[in-house]
Amino acid sequence: MVADATKKTASSDRIKRICCCQFLGALIFAIGLTVGLLMGIFVYHGQKKESQSFSLDRQISQCHTRNPIINSDYESSVFAPLTTREMVKAAFSLLNQSIITSFDPATDLTQNFIICMYLHPPEKVKVLNYLDNGGPRVGRYAKVYVQRGAASPPDVMEYKVGPLGSDTPTVTALTQEGEIHFNARSYDLVELTHYDKLVEKDMDILAPLMAESFDGAVYPRDLYIFYFNGPPGVKAEERETRFVIAFWGFDDKNDMDLFHFLPLSGTIHCPGTDSSQWYTYSFYYLNQGPYRNASDLMEGYSRGSMKKVKLFKGFRETIKSRIFPTRDERKPLRNFAHQPGSRSYQPDGPRYTVAGTKVRWMDWEFQIGAGQMRGASLFDVRFKGERIVYELSSSEIVVTYANDGSAQNGIIYTDSTYGLLGGDFPTLILSDVDCPHYATVLNTSYWSSTTQTPGELQSICIFEADGQEPLWRHNAFSFAGGLRNRYLIVRVPTVVGNYDYVYEFRFQLDGKLFTTVSATGYIQAAFWDADNPHVGSDKTKTPFGYRISDYAMGPIHDHTFGFKVDVDIINSSNTFKLINWKAGSILEALSTQVNIQEVPPYFVYNQTRFIKWETLQREKGLKLNYDDQKFWTIVNEKEKNKWGVERGFQIVPLQTAAQTLTEAHPAMKALSFTKYHCAVTKRKEEEQHLTLLHDINRISDPKGHLDLMLDKEGIVNEDLVTWLTVGFLHVPSSEDVPMTTKVQTGFLLKPFNFFDRTASFDMPEYFESRNHENVDHEPAPETCYEEKYKKFCKYC
Repeated sequence: MVADATKKTASSDRIKRICCCQFLGALIFAIGLTVGLLMGIFVYHGQKKESQSFSLDRQISQCHTRNPIINSDYESSVFAPLTTREMVKAAFSLLNQSIITSFDPATDLTQNFIICMYLHPPEKVKVLNYLDNGGPRVGRYAKVYVQRGAASPPDVMEYKVGPLGSDTPTVTALTQEGEIHFNARSYDLVELTHYDKLVEKDMDILAPLMAESFDGAVYPRDLYIFYFNGPPGVKAEERETRFVIAFWGFDDKNDMDLFHFLPLSGTIHCPGTDSSQWYTYSFYYLNQGPYRNASDLMEGYSRGSMKKVKLFKGFRETIKSRIFPTRDERKPLRNFAHQPGSRSYQPDGPRYTVAGTKVRWMDWEFQIGAGQMRGASLFDVRFKGERIVYELSSSEIVVTYANDGSAQNGIIYTDSTYGLLGGDFPTLILSDVDCPHYATVLNTSYWSSTTQTPGELQSICIFEADGQEPLWRHNAFSFAGGLRNRYLIVRVPTVVGNYDYVYEFRFQLDGKLFTTVSATGYIQAAFWDADNPHVGSDKTKTPFGYRISDYAMGPIHDHTFGFKVDVDIINSSNTFKLINWKAGSILEALSTQVNIQEVPPYFVYNQTRFIKWETLQREKGLKLNYDDQKFWTIVNEKEKNKWGVERGFQIVPLQTAAQTLTEAHPAMKALSFTKYHCAVTKRKEEEQHLTLLHDINRISDPKGHLDLMLDKEGIVNEDLVTWLTVGFLHVPSSEDVPMTTKVQTGFLLKPFNFFDRTASFDMPEYFESRNHENVDHEPAPETCYEEKYKKFCKYC
């Protein structure tokens, strides 16, 4: 009986376990079914959402586009840069008159060859008659500089060749024979080739010194010679070229390292055309010298009587990593740096047109000019059909260095001597760096003095930019309104040796015209000698700059930019007026208008601010003075706005530096424009630029400086030119290594009673009144993709 009971109990337990298992299985099935249904629903709706997204993406169309270039015929323009065809035609005209003897590459100083050429500025009176009165078309001429090494005596001549549209252009000499001394000519690669041959012998003599001092360096495998420590003399007939040794920057020996200069230098006596008579002298090592020649220096070094320097072993292998401007792969990327950055695009294509070099955009129209020596320019700038500027052009860049070094002290560059746009330096638009990908790019031409052939460069880009800010805005109780700031930009990057400059002209919707120039590139450094007797106990700096690397310091220098601004307010009869910003008593303020003896009782204080007007009667140079602030305005006294006020424009310089050199400096006459921030002169055809190309090489007697132009002529109701000078001082720091990041300056031309009211209220804007009675919006851009980025659009 016990056994039967036990069996019944076991059977009952087994049935219970089976039931439990069945229940658990049913529960798991139910849960699985529920989860499966939920997942199915999720997947279904996800697929539906993806299908909807796919359907939406399929609706994205390609952005509208069009070519803004109506035609590319430069030769039909009055102001456009010379074409290569025109350059060849000008060159043949010189060849036909035996001014040059061939187009063979220039190899010898005794040749007659073309240094450079660019468009000769047309006469303004004839241009205005053509543009405004339908007069005869103005011909195009080339201005050509010829180095005449075969002449007796040799010299440099300037010629005007044209009209270039003629079958037989005429050649007219612009200078007298011998007026530009041969020794005052610009440097070129022909001369530098002769330098190299001469200095090779000295480098062989100094090979042991260089190997021991400079980490086993060998010339020319590891070292090159830098000759551009100008100017080459004080007088025109002198020619003395100081040189300094430096490391090559990179393996291909094409790019020079202007950062690691070495404490070995000398001077080349190099006047005339007979290089067999040239010689080297005045050698220095670690500022010890002068030694008569390389042999004397090597003898002194070998005797052990000199202070020596030895770069640490392996230094040469570190040069590329120090100065090569590529991403430092030893450092991690910043957060999200792997993602593409924000960009602008044109949803409905460009809103400007280009015909030759004539540009139209939003009631602005102007023509672009350029020349290889002076750079970019604008001509015949009009807004809403009225001329504002006849010419706005870059004229000169001056860079003046200070340093405690045998070859690198007192260096002065006027960059027009080397060329501000093309030539021996590469000047190409860097895609997606200089300008957005949708910009329009124009070419400019140059003449190569080495190959004696013309060339073209992609030099100028044009595009509309989104300022991503308001041009104006207001949020009131009854309405909210604003206009997004957009502007047209003409941008011109250029290279002069180690420095890169970017010029920019910005046209705004309200009639303002910004002109800016920025500097970037390599600094020209100097050797750092910790044992220099002129360096005190603090081994981080000298009177001339800071230490910025193991063997480098950054010499202080300035960048001064000169512009020619021929403002024509409606026409060429203009007057320059100063608005003096004053502070004083109430009676002093009111007496600027009326004769009054008592202060009206409603004035709270007896001190106030007021303005006082002054008409500049004669040519004058002006300087910024923050203790005596003035508005600079150019007005047309015969043209009034609706309120009876003279129409004009204000000149507003951005933050700028002042010239710190005194009149005692030997170069100040040649660089006289740097003394002023604005100079006003009566326009003359012969006064085209702030300097002459060769004046820096004859600084004792320059022929074309600004002080010569300021001869106190009357300037009321005359055709005026304002010469504007802006710039900045540079104290190089460690953040300038390996590249100086952008530093900018410039000026603004701003309407000043030129209009009856703000000029931008003929544009669609954002405006909404609180009751929605008045509503306005800009045209809404459609969602679209650009052809260039189609590969990034999944469903396009």
